[in-house]
Amino acid sequence: MTYVKSIILIIVLLFLITFGVKNNQPASLNYYFNITTGAIPLYGIVYISIIIGVVIGMIVGIFSRFTLQGKVRTLQSEVKELKERAVEEKEEREEERKEEEEEKEEKPERED
Repeated sequence: MTYVKSIILIIVLLFLITFGVKNNQPASLNYYFNITTGAIPLYGIVYISIIIGVVIGMIVGIFSRFTLQGKVRTLQSEVKELKERAVEEKEEREEERKEEEEEKEEKPERED
């Protein structure tokens, strides 16, 4: 499996390098309020955009992970409570069954 990952990584790196070599023309970006950048290679703009997207995705993933961890904690406490309740009900049923058996054993003795 590590060989497959290594091969995929090499292919991606080769793609990125060849993309950079073929797209090294200077370009400038125009923002709002007439803000412009200096001449940046086109591949640099693409790489920066990808990195910004990855960072934003990671931030969103972190926030969703925190909310999911909170849900997991509440569900785990609910499961714990339900298990405790199930044990209590099982003990109650066993006690009731024992009482019923004792009553059944006492009834034939009284009839004699």
